[in-house]
Amino acid sequence: MPATDPVAKVIESSLAFDLRASWQARVLAAAGGHLGAVVLSVLSHNFDEAMPALLRLVFPGFTSITAPFYCTAGKVDKTGAVVADVVTKTGDIVKDSVVFASEAQLQTEFRRLADRLKLNDADRIEMFKCVQRWVVADRRLDPNFDPKDPDAKRLH
Repeated sequence: MPATDPVAKVIESSLAFDLRASWQARVLAAAGGHLGAVVLSVLSHNFDEAMPALLRLVFPGFTSITAPFYCTAGKVDKTGAVVADVVTKTGDIVKDSVVFASEAQLQTEFRRLADRLKLNDADRIEMFKCVQRWVVADRRLDPNFDPKDPDAKRLH
């Protein structure tokens, strides 16, 4: 709801300007296609409460997210691929859809986006921390697992 008080309008305008300049708004505006859907999921996972305002600010006239979109956080599957559940255009949910073939591909795509936007070091660090929090599980075998260990059969 727009402010009617002149002071409130100035404050609202200043806050909108600051938010528009944030790395979150810049990344959301710049990422398109597949990466845009991932960015939306990453930001939603980390900034759930702020997303409606951020989306309206970055995309004027925004009303709601339309399918397809990722509806869960990312997970690393047993093959090392980064997967998430996706809601299709028909409203079906596809479980563990491959988002990136590997963690390295995920890192590369976000690094390229940060480079393109010329994000400063602090913003890059914060963005990658958000990406790390978005990947909530790693289903690969423990790299320290030793099948010769007498407890291996019991623990695995």
